Amino acid sequence: MRHARSDPTDFWRKRKILQEAMVTQCESNGSVTSHNTSSAFQRNNSRYGVPIDSIAVKQVYRVRSERLINRVRITDRSLYSALFGVILMLIESELTAERVYGVSKDHWISQSLRVGVAFSTIILLFHIVLYHLNDITLELVDCGADDWRVVVTTERVIQFCAEFVCCAICPLPGSGEMKWTFIEPSLHKDGTSEGRTISTRSVEVPVDIILSCLMLCRSYLFARFMVLHSKQFQDASTRTLAALNRIQVNFSFVIKTSLDQQPVLFLTSFTFIFWIIMSWMFVQCERYGFSEKNPQSILYSNSLWFIAITFMLNGYGDIVPQTNAGRFIAIFVGVVGAVISSILIAVISRNILLSQGQRNVNNFMYDSKLSREHKEAAARVLQHTWHIHKCLQGGEGGNRRLRTYQRKFLKAIHRFRAVKSEMREFSENNAQNNPQMTRLVTDMHTSMQRLLNVQEEMRMQIEVLQQSVRNHYHHSAPNVPQLQGTTQNF
Repeated sequence: MRHARSDPTDFWRKRKILQEAMVTQCESNGSVTSHNTSSAFQRNNSRYGVPIDSIAVKQVYRVRSERLINRVRITDRSLYSALFGVILMLIESELTAERVYGVSKDHWISQSLRVGVAFSTIILLFHIVLYHLNDITLELVDCGADDWRVVVTTERVIQFCAEFVCCAICPLPGSGEMKWTFIEPSLHKDGTSEGRTISTRSVEVPVDIILSCLMLCRSYLFARFMVLHSKQFQDASTRTLAALNRIQVNFSFVIKTSLDQQPVLFLTSFTFIFWIIMSWMFVQCERYGFSEKNPQSILYSNSLWFIAITFMLNGYGDIVPQTNAGRFIAIFVGVVGAVISSILIAVISRNILLSQGQRNVNNFMYDSKLSREHKEAAARVLQHTWHIHKCLQGGEGGNRRLRTYQRKFLKAIHRFRAVKSEMREFSENNAQNNPQMTRLVTDMHTSMQRLLNVQEEMRMQIEVLQQSVRNHYHHSAPNVPQLQGTTQNF
């Protein structure tokens, strides 16, 4: 048998009655005055000092779980509505721009598609409102407040207004046209620099160009979708651990986790999607000033080439934007390319670094090598000293052999000093890691001492509990025979 779905209004009514009953009980006990007790318990509905009923706790947990599930569902429907509107917008833009089957902005197919875009936008705005209302209710459940104005802050209002305006932008039926300035530089004319001129011309273009490009700002819903469907958010243990460490499981945390676990896949996917989107936006801004003699395929290939070389911070000058909007897109692509390049360099640098265990192995091997070279250098010094002594005592080989051994002796001394210097530098470099090891050992010792103290305290409490049980047993044992005799008489 399924449980009936709880009503949040009924929950708050029961909670209010329970709280008033607790206040009345405290006042009847005479612990504090009536005015202070009522104000202390009614201020922001604080639960501190009030015994919490298990029914109220279960009701709060049930309401919070329902709101969390509703938030995921609302986000899914919002993303689906946004994607549906974007797909209709792309179809309408391509049909009217290339005049497929003679479809223009005034054609009924174009009007129908834009009506579908407007309808999907209305559905999206409705779900945006539902999402923020659900968040307000969830915040009320978390903080225990009754008035919704307590949790509606200025930041929340600004966020709602920004999302509402961002999602409301879409190409509408009868949006009209506007004048678009195209800049055409005539370079390398007549082979002289005096012949280079810049000419401008104005062309009537649909207003839907700007609206279609701005409509892609709805892609922020995909970031929200990623957060709510990520393993970090869905796993209750991960959320609990993050809350204990005062870490919010938000978009920034999910992106950092993706970069840490799968950096190559994340950067490749982002770069490819960003490349396609920016290329399409560049085509939208430049296509109406493009020569009709050339096919549209050349325009798309040029756009892909231009965005690629701009993203990699290159520029060959063979393709240049002719509109101010195209130049703005080029600047934005260049900035994003610089950021992605920096992240890629940081990821590569982190991956090529040795771990602490690998560094320890290399340090051990290098230390063994220096010790062996130190012993060999000292042995050579003693060997050449003995040869010099034999030459001086026996006169073997004359002065020529003596000078040879003396040169080898000086060379061995220099080598011995060089090895000693390398060993000293190696010891100094390792000494920098010693404070970290000392700090780690100290922390471990402190943790162990704290654990031992807690264990000793628990042992003492168990002994007190055992003593209490023994005393209770000894006091109740003499009455047991009397109780048994009374039972037999009955």
